[in-house]
Parts: sequence; structure tokens; C-alpha cells
Amino acid sequence: MSQKIKISPEEHLRHSLYVHDLLSDYELEDVWRFPVILQSEHSLDQFLTLFRSAGDQLSGKGLAGLLFRFRLFLGKLFHWDEQQPVDHLIPGTLRHRYAGREQLTFEELPDPGTGDFIPVYQLENEFLSEIANKTVEAALHISRVPQDGAWVVHMAVYVKPKGGFGRFYMALIKPFRLWVVYPAMMRAAKKKWENFTKESKT
Repeated sequence: MSQKIKISPEEHLRHSLYVHDLLSDYELEDVWRFPVILQSEHSLDQFLTLFRSAGDQLSGKGLAGLLFRFRLFLGKLFHWDEQQPVDHLIPGTLRHRYAGREQLTFEELPDPGTGDFIPVYQLENEFLSEIANKTVEAALHISRVPQDGAWVVHMAVYVKPKGGFGRFYMALIKPFRLWVVYPAMMRAAKKKWENFTKESKT
């Protein structure tokens, strides 16, 4: 299987996924394929657990970690990231949109947690989370898709910039996302997954 990690939107869109219709008014900014292979016994939930662990470690070290911390600093300085408590369905959010489509209550959705990204839904082969601030509304989608008798994992980033400044901000951080942050995420997740599969065999 190819280990190319930055893939075309078309390669992602050809798969039948719930997110395509739910986020039809969002721009598909980037699609990445994690350099891992999941066999039939591996669930997306297993991968997500390791991916979250890798993300927690990544945010505290290296150049990617420095960029994360610098972005948090800017958010506090300019009040970009002020968020409402997620203790009910908030109109305008993707959680509210999804709950309306599926006729679900707040309690039937995934626990919102305490992180910046708020889970929207988790299906057998899809996970979607969202973040909104004064620059952009964005969503992170992780999916397990079939390939050559096994499974690969896609990470798709959907965005809806807020006005001219939002588009300027997205353009400004694009080189850092493409060349530093996302590749570091891919490497960290690959290492976690390889360790997991080795331990599973012993």
C-alpha cells in the first residue's frame, strides 16, 4: 500500500461517508492518510484512543508543540477562543445540526469533554469533532476506509472561515499546518499504532 500521507480530496470523497452530506456547506481544506494499516480486527475506536494519546504528547514537545502553545497564546491575547459551556445543544453548532437530523438529545451525543475540539458523533467507521472561534468554524473528521483487503485511516479537515480575516488567518497558518503540524501528527500516530500492534502480538 502507498504510504503517501497527503492525499487528494477526491480520494476521500469517493467513499460513502455521513460527513459528506452533513458538512456540504464547509470547505474540504485538507485530507491526510495516516501511515498505518488496520486489519479486520482493528476498530476505529482503538485507533482514536491512540491518536488522542499521540496528540497529547505532541502538544508538549518539538516544533509542533511550540506552534500549538503559540496559537493558544494568541487566542488568549486576542480573545479568539472564548467558548460557551457545552452543557446543552447550541444552535449553529454541528452537534446541534447532527442531533436535529438524527432526532437525538444532548444526552445521546458523545460526551463533549474539556478539549478545544468538541465531539459531534462517533460511528463504526467515522468520528467527527468541531471547533469554533472568532476566525473560523472547523471540523476534524477521522474515518476508517477499506483499501486492498485491509483498512486505512483518513483525516479530513473541513473549514468555514469567518470573513476576510478568517481567510487571511487560514492562509497565514497553512504552511505551518502542511509542513510541521500535520506531518508531526502522522508520525506520532504511526509510532503509537506500531507499538500497539507489536504489543498485541506478544
